Amino acid sequence: MELSLLAHLCCINCAYKLKFWPFPFQLKSKHSFFPKKNNKNNNKEENFSNWLNKYYLSPDQEVNRKIYRNGLFICPNCSRWYPVINYIPEILPDHLRDWGRDLAFLEKQKWQLDSGLKKFLIQVAHKAKFNAKSIIDSGLKFKKAEMNIKDKVDDPLFFGPGYLAPFNPQNSEFTRQLIRRFGQVIYLLELQNPVTILDVGAGYAWTSEWLAKAGHNVIALDICRTYLEIGAKRMMNLPLPLQPELLVADVEAVPFQGNIFDAILCFDAFHHVPDRKKALRHLWRTLKPGGQIVLAEPGPQHEKEPSSIKVMEKFGILEKGMSLEDVQSYAEDLENAEIKQVYIVKVDNDEIKPVLFPASLKAHKFTDCNYYVIRKKERGNY
Repeated sequence: MELSLLAHLCCINCAYKLKFWPFPFQLKSKHSFFPKKNNKNNNKEENFSNWLNKYYLSPDQEVNRKIYRNGLFICPNCSRWYPVINYIPEILPDHLRDWGRDLAFLEKQKWQLDSGLKKFLIQVAHKAKFNAKSIIDSGLKFKKAEMNIKDKVDDPLFFGPGYLAPFNPQNSEFTRQLIRRFGQVIYLLELQNPVTILDVGAGYAWTSEWLAKAGHNVIALDICRTYLEIGAKRMMNLPLPLQPELLVADVEAVPFQGNIFDAILCFDAFHHVPDRKKALRHLWRTLKPGGQIVLAEPGPQHEKEPSSIKVMEKFGILEKGMSLEDVQSYAEDLENAEIKQVYIVKVDNDEIKPVLFPASLKAHKFTDCNYYVIRKKERGNY
């Protein structure tokens, strides 16, 4: 797989390209980081930037982050750092981070860091944590509900389907629905080979896995680490080229440089996003000209469904569907955007003339083959 997160990630605080610091990786003592104290114009961030640019592990060294179980993505501009835990990077805005866990993670790696660097990174974390208190996020409660869903699950089998996704032997109808929907969005993505795809709200990342197995470069993004970790366990025995990259991030603050992705997929996920205008602006920035964002989402009555009401009440997760008019309003600020709703209809030969003219069907044909059904009647129904 050609794609590596190392080459595309940027800091969500200042948009600067991130550097990767893997564990284990120790510098010799002469390379340790100690901010100069005698210079009146001393700038710790500037000193740190110069030091990091000299000694960080470069993507040019062809190092894939999957080789390393733990590490840090570090911004040489504003000094923000983001953990890589069990092969999965977590690049979230300051107000969504679990600072207690992140600082504990840093402490656990103390033997991988010299004292000067560790002290500086802790100072950066405390400053960011303090500044996070002033951040206003109207969708915070919904995001926290997604991130902490494991705390509200009381069914020991709740996450079981993730280990077989999309297959669920206990719900074959839903399995067929997922596979059929995936087959339909493949056409809408208009994929060439190979392309780079962002799978937003990937959950258990089975859609990402299938796209990667088809030869594409895929990043699976989700705000919930629990889902991605289960997906990682399901895919752990696959060769690395057949595995997507996994990333914990907020779709309203995607940590990527511009013009990276050939296509972006939101498969049954965008209806959980609180600020959809903001999310689309971020996705649009990362999308290459000529690319497309495909949303496979429930309709505007979704939040009134009994199952949706139950999920919202039990877990606090946002369940709000959308119409074409809604999507148009979300995308009204996007430059050079063409928005269409695509209908996939089931029409047999007896219905062609009453419903559609043959010439119209051929002009708007959506599949690359013909489908025929030959049914064997039951005895007595001749």
